[in-house]
Amino acid sequence: MQSVSKRIAWLSLLLTLWSALAFAVHHHASQDESTRCQVCVAAHSASPTTASPAPRPVFRRVVELRPQPTAAKQRLIVFAQSVRPPPVA
Repeated sequence: MQSVSKRIAWLSLLLTLWSALAFAVHHHASQDESTRCQVCVAAHSASPTTASPAPRPVFRRVVELRPQPTAAKQRLIVFAQSVRPPPVA
């Protein structure tokens, strides 16, 4: 099963690289040929027509909250209540 998955992955990778190479070296002798070429039509139709507007930054004041100080004994009581005793052997 793993060898089949590896072969499919390699085949997919090779097809992707081959199509990228074919698209990069794709050219026409005249402008008239490029209007009928399916690769050129697909490449130009996928380009975005307008750019989206950039979001405006919003500046907010950050307020620092200072919690009330707690004693160490209060923390130990909560900890002692949440710990289970060891099992009885």
